[in-house]
Amino acid sequence: MAYNGADHLNAIERKLIDVLTTGTYDTTSGPEQAWATNQITVYGQFPTTTETNYPCIIVEMTANGIEEQFMGQNLTFGAGATAAKGELYGVGFNIHILIDNKSSIEIGPGGSTEFYKGRRLLNYIMLNCANILMDCNFSSTTTEVTERHYTGFRDMGYNPELEIWASLCSMVVVFKNNR
Repeated sequence: MAYNGADHLNAIERKLIDVLTTGTYDTTSGPEQAWATNQITVYGQFPTTTETNYPCIIVEMTANGIEEQFMGQNLTFGAGATAAKGELYGVGFNIHILIDNKSSIEIGPGGSTEFYKGRRLLNYIMLNCANILMDCNFSSTTTEVTERHYTGFRDMGYNPELEIWASLCSMVVVFKNNR
């Protein structure tokens, strides 16, 4: 017998990939697009060396079942009156940014445009990636996200042998898992 439950882990991962691909997040003056869809390639796993397009963001699911908190039986989730058993369940991600020496993106702050590359491009993508991750709205999914923990970027640097700038952040998304 097939289970007809929600696919929360894949829904969360897909949503993160989608919002990072579009580069869009909300501001007090409306939506902001940090980059066009074709400017940064977003991968759901590490690509092969020959398949990698730079600059890129890699969304790597690293753990699930973390932050698990049993909530009891016969409880009600969301706005409906559906009773269920369940728990809060967490899924962890590492988000990698990789930029090669040839990468550049045309950025237009204040109406003027210029090309960002190298460390300047890395800084720009890190800040906007954080904005996008923290603003991600899961309302279009069947997953009820209760909290998210973002650790910020670390391990930033340049590898002269590979000629690649890179950085890494981690994020945990906690959701209600009814069964």
